[in-house]
Amino acid sequence: MREEMKAAYSLIREYKDGDIQPGSAMTDEHQRLVRLLATDLDVHVDGLDISAIVTLVASADTHWNRQTMDAVSKFYALNEGGSADAAAALRNDFLGRCPSVWYCGVLAGL
Repeated sequence: MREEMKAAYSLIREYKDGDIQPGSAMTDEHQRLVRLLATDLDVHVDGLDISAIVTLVASADTHWNRQTMDAVSKFYALNEGGSADAAAALRNDFLGRCPSVWYCGVLAGL
């Protein structure tokens, strides 16, 4: 599953970097990976076409990526400042809010 998630997040990164143009044809495998991301990021896709799903997934990914980077930065700052309990509380708060197994894995590994 980890390799699938890695491939899925690589695909959405390519889209966000402009390597995949909006409206271009998507393979069945690409569509499956985008739907996997939608599930991981808790993006509701019922009744939406794949282009709308890609846009929503890209937006959710950007949001949680930024939240993750911010939490990692604060976690290290708190730990380095001698506030291990506050760092642990910050991590636990993030893990309770973030729907993504992928992004939670980043914080859980600290």
